[in-house]
Amino acid sequence: MKKRITLVLIFIVLIAGGVLFLQDSYSVPVLMYHRINEGAESSRLIVSPESFHRQMQFLNDSNYQVLSLDEYVSLLRSGEKPRKKSVVITFDDGYEDNYTNAYPVLKKFQIPATIFVVVGWVGKKDMMNWQQVEELQRSGLIAIESHGMTHCELIQVGKLKAKEEIETSKKILESRLNTEIKYFCYPCGFFTPFIKELTRLSGYRGACATHPGKEIRLNDEFAIRRIRISYSADNMFIFWAQVSGYYTFFKDRRIKSH
Repeated sequence: MKKRITLVLIFIVLIAGGVLFLQDSYSVPVLMYHRINEGAESSRLIVSPESFHRQMQFLNDSNYQVLSLDEYVSLLRSGEKPRKKSVVITFDDGYEDNYTNAYPVLKKFQIPATIFVVVGWVGKKDMMNWQQVEELQRSGLIAIESHGMTHCELIQVGKLKAKEEIETSKKILESRLNTEIKYFCYPCGFFTPFIKELTRLSGYRGACATHPGKEIRLNDEFAIRRIRISYSADNMFIFWAQVSGYYTFFKDRRIKSH
Protein backbone atom coordinates (compact mmCIF):
# COMPACT_ATOMS: atom_id res chain seq x y z
CA MET A 1 0.00 0.00 0.00
CA LYS A 2 2.80 2.38 0.94
CA LYS A 3 4.53 1.66 -2.38
CA ARG A 4 1.36 2.50 -4.30
CA ILE A 5 0.91 5.76 -2.41
CA THR A 6 4.55 6.65 -3.09
CA LEU A 7 4.12 5.98 -6.82
CA VAL A 8 0.99 8.13 -6.91
CA LEU A 9 2.80 10.97 -5.12
CA ILE A 10 5.72 10.74 -7.55
CA PHE A 11 3.30 10.82 -10.47
CA ILE A 12 1.54 13.90 -9.05
CA VAL A 13 4.87 15.68 -8.52
CA LEU A 14 5.96 14.91 -12.09
CA ILE A 15 2.68 16.17 -13.55
CA ALA A 16 2.80 19.31 -11.41
CA GLY A 17 6.40 19.94 -12.45
CA GLY A 18 5.48 19.51 -16.10
CA VAL A 19 2.60 21.97 -15.78
CA LEU A 20 4.81 24.56 -14.07
CA PHE A 21 7.51 24.06 -16.74
CA LEU A 22 5.02 24.58 -19.57
CA GLN A 23 3.52 27.64 -17.88
CA ASP A 24 6.84 29.42 -18.32
CA SER A 25 6.91 28.32 -21.98
CA TYR A 26 3.54 29.80 -22.94
CA SER A 27 3.50 32.46 -25.67
CA VAL A 28 0.53 34.03 -27.43
CA PRO A 29 0.11 32.32 -30.81
CA VAL A 30 0.18 34.84 -33.65
CA LEU A 31 -1.49 33.12 -36.60
CA MET A 32 -0.43 33.81 -40.18
CA TYR A 33 -2.94 33.35 -42.96
CA HIS A 34 -2.61 34.23 -46.64
CA ARG A 35 -5.53 33.16 -48.85
CA ILE A 36 -8.99 31.98 -47.79
CA ASN A 37 -10.17 30.17 -50.90
CA GLU A 38 -10.60 26.86 -52.66
CA GLY A 39 -7.57 24.78 -53.65
CA ALA A 40 -6.04 24.44 -50.19
CA GLU A 41 -4.55 21.05 -51.10
CA SER A 42 -2.36 22.69 -53.74
CA SER A 43 -0.67 25.40 -51.64
CA ARG A 44 0.47 26.04 -48.08
CA LEU A 45 -0.80 29.59 -48.52
CA ILE A 46 -4.47 28.63 -48.90
CA VAL A 47 -7.06 27.72 -46.27
CA SER A 48 -10.54 26.78 -47.44
CA PRO A 49 -13.46 29.05 -46.45
CA GLU A 50 -15.07 26.10 -44.62
CA SER A 51 -11.95 25.44 -42.56
CA PHE A 52 -11.48 29.12 -41.77
CA HIS A 53 -15.08 29.34 -40.53
CA ARG A 54 -14.57 26.24 -38.32
CA GLN A 55 -11.38 27.70 -36.89
CA MET A 56 -12.95 31.05 -36.04
CA GLN A 57 -15.99 29.25 -34.63
CA PHE A 58 -13.64 27.20 -32.44
CA LEU A 59 -11.94 30.34 -31.08
CA ASN A 60 -15.33 31.91 -30.39
CA ASP A 61 -16.91 28.85 -28.77
CA SER A 62 -13.78 28.06 -26.74
CA ASN A 63 -13.70 31.58 -25.26
CA TYR A 64 -10.33 32.57 -26.70
CA GLN A 65 -9.34 36.19 -26.22
CA VAL A 66 -8.49 37.41 -29.72
CA LEU A 67 -6.10 40.33 -29.32
CA SER A 68 -5.44 42.91 -31.98
CA LEU A 69 -1.80 43.11 -33.00
CA ASP A 70 -1.61 46.50 -31.32
CA GLU A 71 -2.91 45.06 -28.04
CA TYR A 72 -0.41 42.23 -28.25
CA VAL A 73 2.56 44.53 -28.86
CA SER A 74 1.44 46.69 -25.93
CA LEU A 75 1.62 43.57 -23.73
CA LEU A 76 5.10 42.77 -25.05
CA ARG A 77 6.32 46.27 -24.32
CA SER A 78 4.85 46.40 -20.83
CA GLY A 79 6.09 42.94 -19.87
CA GLU A 80 2.56 42.10 -18.76
CA LYS A 81 1.61 38.45 -19.11
CA PRO A 82 -1.44 37.82 -21.30
CA ARG A 83 -4.10 35.49 -20.04
CA LYS A 84 -3.99 31.93 -21.32
CA LYS A 85 -6.09 31.17 -24.41
CA SER A 86 -5.16 34.39 -26.19
CA VAL A 87 -4.45 34.57 -29.91
CA VAL A 88 -3.66 37.13 -32.64
CA ILE A 89 -4.87 36.86 -36.27
CA THR A 90 -2.83 38.21 -39.21
CA PHE A 91 -3.01 37.93 -43.00
CA ASP A 92 -0.20 38.55 -45.49
CA ASP A 93 -0.25 40.16 -48.95
CA GLY A 94 -3.80 41.54 -49.22
CA TYR A 95 -5.61 38.99 -51.37
CA GLU A 96 -9.15 39.85 -52.44
CA ASP A 97 -10.50 36.73 -50.74
CA ASN A 98 -9.49 38.29 -47.43
CA TYR A 99 -12.26 40.78 -48.14
CA THR A 100 -14.80 38.42 -49.76
CA ASN A 101 -14.28 35.24 -47.71
CA ALA A 102 -12.44 36.07 -44.46
CA TYR A 103 -13.94 39.42 -43.50
CA PRO A 104 -17.59 38.22 -43.30
CA VAL A 105 -16.51 35.45 -40.89
CA LEU A 106 -14.41 37.82 -38.77
CA LYS A 107 -17.33 40.25 -38.70
CA LYS A 108 -19.76 37.48 -37.69
CA PHE A 109 -17.67 36.56 -34.65
CA GLN A 110 -16.33 40.09 -34.06
CA ILE A 111 -12.74 38.87 -34.30
CA PRO A 112 -10.09 41.56 -34.89
CA ALA A 113 -7.34 40.91 -37.43
CA THR A 114 -4.44 42.61 -39.17
CA ILE A 115 -3.92 42.48 -42.93
CA PHE A 116 -0.45 43.31 -44.22
CA VAL A 117 -0.86 44.61 -47.77
CA VAL A 118 1.78 44.82 -50.48
CA VAL A 119 1.17 48.40 -51.61
CA GLY A 120 2.29 47.82 -55.20
CA TRP A 121 -0.11 44.88 -55.54
CA VAL A 122 -3.27 46.73 -54.52
CA GLY A 123 -5.74 46.60 -57.41
CA LYS A 124 -3.88 43.85 -59.25
CA LYS A 125 -5.46 40.48 -60.20
CA ASP A 126 -6.70 38.52 -57.17
CA MET A 127 -5.69 41.34 -54.81
CA MET A 128 -7.87 43.81 -52.93
CA ASN A 129 -8.45 47.21 -54.51
CA TRP A 130 -8.15 50.49 -52.66
CA GLN A 131 -11.89 50.74 -52.05
CA GLN A 132 -11.87 47.37 -50.29
CA VAL A 133 -8.73 48.20 -48.32
CA GLU A 134 -10.24 51.50 -47.18
CA GLU A 135 -13.52 49.83 -46.20
CA LEU A 136 -11.72 47.29 -44.05
CA GLN A 137 -9.67 49.97 -42.33
CA ARG A 138 -12.85 51.94 -41.55
CA SER A 139 -14.53 48.85 -40.09
CA GLY A 140 -12.73 49.22 -36.77
CA LEU A 141 -12.25 45.45 -36.79
CA ILE A 142 -9.46 45.13 -39.36
CA ALA A 143 -6.12 46.95 -39.16
CA ILE A 144 -4.33 47.52 -42.47
CA GLU A 145 -0.54 47.52 -42.13
CA SER A 146 2.48 47.40 -44.46
CA HIS A 147 4.07 44.43 -46.23
CA GLY A 148 6.35 46.62 -48.33
CA MET A 149 6.00 48.01 -51.84
CA THR A 150 6.82 44.98 -54.03
CA HIS A 151 7.26 42.00 -51.67
CA CYS A 152 10.95 41.74 -52.51
CA GLU A 153 13.13 39.92 -50.00
CA LEU A 154 14.78 42.78 -48.12
CA ILE A 155 17.88 40.73 -47.33
CA GLN A 156 18.51 40.34 -51.08
CA VAL A 157 18.42 44.05 -52.01
CA GLY A 158 20.61 47.03 -51.22
CA LYS A 159 20.11 49.28 -48.23
CA LEU A 160 18.52 52.10 -50.26
CA LYS A 161 15.97 49.72 -51.81
CA ALA A 162 15.15 48.23 -48.42
CA LYS A 163 14.69 51.72 -47.00
CA GLU A 164 12.34 52.62 -49.84
CA GLU A 165 10.27 49.45 -49.37
CA ILE A 166 9.88 50.10 -45.66
CA GLU A 167 9.39 53.87 -45.65
CA THR A 168 7.48 54.53 -48.89
CA SER A 169 4.89 51.83 -48.23
CA LYS A 170 4.19 53.40 -44.84
CA LYS A 171 3.79 56.89 -46.30
CA ILE A 172 1.46 55.77 -49.10
CA LEU A 173 -0.77 53.76 -46.78
CA GLU A 174 -0.94 56.63 -44.28
CA SER A 175 -1.89 59.02 -47.07
CA ARG A 176 -4.56 56.72 -48.55
CA LEU A 177 -6.06 55.57 -45.26
CA ASN A 178 -5.58 58.74 -43.22
CA THR A 179 -4.28 56.78 -40.27
CA GLU A 180 -0.96 55.89 -38.67
CA ILE A 181 0.64 52.71 -40.01
CA LYS A 182 2.23 51.10 -36.98
CA TYR A 183 3.39 47.66 -38.11
CA PHE A 184 5.51 46.13 -40.84
CA CYS A 185 5.70 42.53 -42.03
CA TYR A 186 9.05 41.39 -43.46
CA PRO A 187 8.42 39.90 -46.93
CA CYS A 188 8.98 36.12 -46.74
CA GLY A 189 9.76 36.66 -43.05
CA PHE A 190 13.45 37.45 -43.66
CA PHE A 191 15.32 40.26 -41.94
CA THR A 192 18.73 41.23 -40.62
CA PRO A 193 19.67 43.36 -37.59
CA PHE A 194 20.06 46.28 -40.04
CA ILE A 195 16.58 45.81 -41.52
CA LYS A 196 15.05 45.42 -38.07
CA GLU A 197 16.68 48.65 -36.88
CA LEU A 198 15.69 50.45 -40.10
CA THR A 199 12.07 49.39 -39.49
CA ARG A 200 12.20 50.80 -35.97
CA LEU A 201 13.79 54.07 -37.12
CA SER A 202 11.14 54.42 -39.86
CA GLY A 203 8.51 54.93 -37.18
CA TYR A 204 6.95 51.49 -36.90
CA ARG A 205 5.89 50.16 -33.52
CA GLY A 206 6.72 46.55 -34.34
CA ALA A 207 7.22 44.02 -37.11
CA CYS A 208 6.16 40.46 -37.90
CA ALA A 209 8.41 37.70 -39.16
CA THR A 210 7.62 34.00 -39.53
CA HIS A 211 9.96 31.88 -37.40
CA PRO A 212 13.05 34.01 -36.69
CA GLY A 213 14.76 31.34 -34.62
CA LYS A 214 15.20 30.44 -30.97
CA GLU A 215 18.06 32.92 -30.60
CA ILE A 216 15.59 35.82 -31.03
CA ARG A 217 13.88 36.58 -27.74
CA LEU A 218 10.17 35.75 -27.59
CA ASN A 219 9.10 39.26 -26.60
CA ASP A 220 10.94 41.12 -29.39
CA GLU A 221 8.25 43.31 -30.93
CA PHE A 222 10.35 43.74 -34.09
CA ALA A 223 10.69 40.00 -34.67
CA ILE A 224 7.25 38.64 -33.84
CA ARG A 225 7.01 34.90 -34.34
CA ARG A 226 4.00 33.61 -36.23
CA ILE A 227 2.43 30.24 -36.93
CA ARG A 228 1.53 29.53 -40.55
CA ILE A 229 -2.00 28.14 -40.86
CA SER A 230 -2.41 25.90 -43.88
CA TYR A 231 -4.27 22.86 -45.17
CA SER A 232 -3.02 20.71 -42.26
CA ALA A 233 -5.19 22.75 -39.87
CA ASP A 234 -8.28 21.26 -41.52
CA ASN A 235 -7.62 18.77 -38.75
CA MET A 236 -9.01 20.60 -35.73
CA PHE A 237 -6.67 18.76 -33.37
CA ILE A 238 -3.74 20.33 -35.24
CA PHE A 239 -5.40 23.76 -35.09
CA TRP A 240 -6.00 23.30 -31.37
CA ALA A 241 -2.29 22.51 -30.92
CA GLN A 242 -1.31 25.57 -32.95
CA VAL A 243 -3.42 27.91 -30.80
CA SER A 244 -2.51 26.22 -27.50
CA GLY A 245 0.28 28.66 -26.72
CA TYR A 246 2.95 25.93 -26.57
CA TYR A 247 3.30 25.14 -30.26
CA THR A 248 6.18 27.60 -30.76
CA PHE A 249 8.06 26.20 -27.76
CA PHE A 250 7.97 22.64 -29.08
CA LYS A 251 8.75 23.81 -32.62
CA ASP A 252 11.86 25.56 -31.28
CA ARG A 253 12.93 22.32 -29.59
CA ARG A 254 12.39 20.33 -32.81
CA ILE A 255 14.37 22.80 -34.94
CA LYS A 256 17.21 22.80 -32.41
CA SER A 257 17.34 18.99 -32.41
CA HIS A 258 17.76 18.97 -36.20
